[in-house]
Amino acid sequence: MPAKALTALLVALVMMPAATAAQEDDVSTTVFADDRYIAGGDYEIDDETTGDLFAAGEEITLSAPVAGAAHMAGRRLSVAAPVAGALYAAGYEISLDGAFDGPLSVFGAEVEIDGSLARNLRAFASDLSLSGDIAGSAILAADELELDAAIAGDVMMTVREVDFGEGARVDGQVILYVEDGDAPAIPESVAPPDRIEIRDLEAWDSDVGPSMRDLRRAAWLAAIRGFAFSVLLVAAIAAVAIFFIPGRVVRWRERALAEPGRSLAWGFGALSLIWGAGVVLAFTVFGLPLLPAAFLIGAALAYGGYVLGSYVLGVAIWLRLGNVMPDSALPKIGLAALGPWLPDCLR
Repeated sequence: MPAKALTALLVALVMMPAATAAQEDDVSTTVFADDRYIAGGDYEIDDETTGDLFAAGEEITLSAPVAGAAHMAGRRLSVAAPVAGALYAAGYEISLDGAFDGPLSVFGAEVEIDGSLARNLRAFASDLSLSGDIAGSAILAADELELDAAIAGDVMMTVREVDFGEGARVDGQVILYVEDGDAPAIPESVAPPDRIEIRDLEAWDSDVGPSMRDLRRAAWLAAIRGFAFSVLLVAAIAAVAIFFIPGRVVRWRERALAEPGRSLAWGFGALSLIWGAGVVLAFTVFGLPLLPAAFLIGAALAYGGYVLGSYVLGVAIWLRLGNVMPDSALPKIGLAALGPWLPDCLR
């Protein structure tokens, strides 16, 4: 997806309603320079879009034509109208049943494509059903594939199971990526043997790019690394405080355990005072250069409060289990790491 398109889609996700925006069931929609931006919950787009469409939500239905490109993200996506430009769709359950003049890129768990495609298709899904004819080529990656469409160009695919319907046909070359030589049978009615090439699955990354399984693995590894870094950073900051200002840490801990509500209120009040003072100073124009400093100071204090809260939570859990408060610094640092670790593991 081009950087401009991705940026615009992110804008649609966080957009606040402008003067031309209309509110309907917590949905924000704005039309600017013929492009339509939509973000919210459940929404049906039944007005024609003369430019590009950017839509993100829980359940989105497109029932009116789009003259440009369409960029859609949501849990359930349904497209039952023609799209003249490229279509990018990402979600859990995706249903496409229209006339698509541009290339199609689809990422989802359950994907069903019944519409006709004038150009190329890129589809990555767990369950993929394809019954609309394709005038171009196709890249298909799925655990289970139902193919009942005529494809005029070449096909590159990696699948675990495939079911070919009576209308399945590939006029170009079929490149099938398999693991350990376990290739599904392709009937001659789909493609003759001389136009079928079997390649090892490891070549998929170099030929096409990472598979959805690889992307999920990378996402999990990134999440684990980020979580570990967060815990270690909290422990490191807590260690500095415990070693250099042990007396104050003890007083803060005892006060927070004794009056948690009051401590939380003081924290919110201090942040509001700092950030509010920065905004007020900015209105004087002369104090405008101090606004970034105010926000940086507030952010630093907020993270310091998070570290202290993690430490207090770890201590509270430790004491609740019937243990005594340790005297040495290293066990206290371990309690600081316990604070952010437990809530994240319970999510």
